[in-house]
Amino acid sequence: MSMTDEWNESLLCPRCGKTGMASLSQVDADTPTVHSVPDGFEVITTMHGADFRCATCNVVVP
Repeated sequence: MSMTDEWNESLLCPRCGKTGMASLSQVDADTPTVHSVPDGFEVITTMHGADFRCATCNVVVP
Protein backbone atom coordinates (compact mmCIF):
# COMPACT_ATOMS: atom_id res chain seq x y z
CA MET A 1 0.00 0.00 0.00
CA SER A 2 1.42 3.37 -0.95
CA MET A 3 1.32 6.48 1.18
CA THR A 4 0.87 9.98 -0.26
CA ASP A 5 2.11 13.07 1.55
CA GLU A 6 0.60 16.44 0.61
CA TRP A 7 1.87 19.86 1.67
CA ASN A 8 2.05 23.54 0.79
CA GLU A 9 5.22 25.58 0.49
CA SER A 10 5.33 29.31 1.14
CA LEU A 11 7.22 31.15 -1.58
CA LEU A 12 8.94 34.51 -1.07
CA CYS A 13 11.07 36.21 -3.70
CA PRO A 14 14.20 37.56 -1.99
CA ARG A 15 14.47 40.40 -4.51
CA CYS A 16 10.96 41.85 -4.96
CA GLY A 17 9.15 40.37 -1.94
CA LYS A 18 6.41 38.67 -3.99
CA THR A 19 4.72 35.87 -2.02
CA GLY A 20 2.61 32.84 -2.84
CA MET A 21 1.77 29.27 -1.90
CA ALA A 22 2.67 26.18 -3.96
CA SER A 23 0.92 22.83 -3.53
CA LEU A 24 2.90 19.56 -3.75
CA SER A 25 2.57 15.85 -3.06
CA GLN A 26 4.86 12.83 -2.91
CA VAL A 27 4.04 9.13 -3.15
CA ASP A 28 6.40 7.03 -1.02
CA ALA A 29 10.00 7.75 -2.12
CA ASP A 30 9.11 9.23 -5.53
CA THR A 31 10.10 12.72 -6.60
CA PRO A 32 7.60 15.34 -5.36
CA THR A 33 4.89 16.44 -7.80
CA VAL A 34 3.96 20.12 -8.03
CA HIS A 35 0.18 20.54 -8.36
CA SER A 36 -0.14 24.31 -8.33
CA VAL A 37 2.12 27.33 -8.50
CA PRO A 38 0.88 30.86 -7.77
CA ASP A 39 0.81 33.53 -10.46
CA GLY A 40 4.20 35.17 -10.82
CA PHE A 41 6.21 32.05 -9.99
CA GLU A 42 7.54 29.24 -12.21
CA VAL A 43 8.65 25.66 -11.55
CA ILE A 44 12.11 24.67 -12.74
CA THR A 45 12.75 20.91 -12.86
CA THR A 46 16.29 19.95 -11.85
CA MET A 47 17.97 16.60 -11.31
CA HIS A 48 17.30 17.10 -7.57
CA GLY A 49 13.59 17.88 -7.95
CA ALA A 50 11.55 21.03 -8.43
CA ASP A 51 12.83 24.53 -7.73
CA PHE A 52 10.69 27.66 -7.78
CA ARG A 53 11.64 30.91 -9.47
CA CYS A 54 10.13 34.40 -9.44
CA ALA A 55 8.92 35.02 -13.01
CA THR A 56 9.45 38.78 -12.67
CA CYS A 57 12.97 38.80 -11.23
CA ASN A 58 14.17 35.46 -12.65
CA VAL A 59 15.54 34.64 -9.18
CA VAL A 60 15.41 31.19 -7.57
CA VAL A 61 13.22 31.21 -4.46
CA PRO A 62 15.00 29.49 -1.56
